[in-house]
Amino acid sequence: MERVRDRQGDKRQIRQRVLQGLRGHKEEQRRRKSEAIWRKLQRLGVFRRAKTVLCYVSLPDEVQTGPLIMQMLEAGKRVVVPTVRGEDLVLSRLRNPGRDLAPGSFGVLEPKPAALRPVPVEELDLVLVPGLAFDRRGHRLGRGRGYFDRLLARLPDTTSTIGVCFDFQLFDRLPTDPHDQAVGVVVHA
Repeated sequence: MERVRDRQGDKRQIRQRVLQGLRGHKEEQRRRKSEAIWRKLQRLGVFRRAKTVLCYVSLPDEVQTGPLIMQMLEAGKRVVVPTVRGEDLVLSRLRNPGRDLAPGSFGVLEPKPAALRPVPVEELDLVLVPGLAFDRRGHRLGRGRGYFDRLLARLPDTTSTIGVCFDFQLFDRLPTDPHDQAVGVVVHA
């Protein structure tokens, strides 16, 4: 029992440290590094081949996804975004971010009820995953509510997963619990 308590304490400390780093990240740095991450991502074969991509809609302190979502839509990719429903994420096809999205759970932009177009997880080729921290083995530390862990556990083995983060969010090794889900690749800048 003590080991679990220590692991939770470690996770809490890492979250606090990363959140402090995110708060200190200037908007121009965040924009520049986000662009570098998207350029790296777009060079990956798994990204280029993906036809249906689940992409999180970023909070102000995260790796910014707005420009990437627009690029994917313009390139003809089927873009899917998550929306919180109870304890799970429901996936919805996004057609027009400016018209379809409104502030939802936790201040994150989500599809408006009238713009909800459900997509089953089996149709996803690629999932772009946010996190407060990642390690070099693909383990992630989220904000503590488990939404993405539950989603990742439901994915078919054929769906690729990529975590995105800033360099200071990448650790050699994170503490993990049995329910924690890893991503296949981490792209950072």
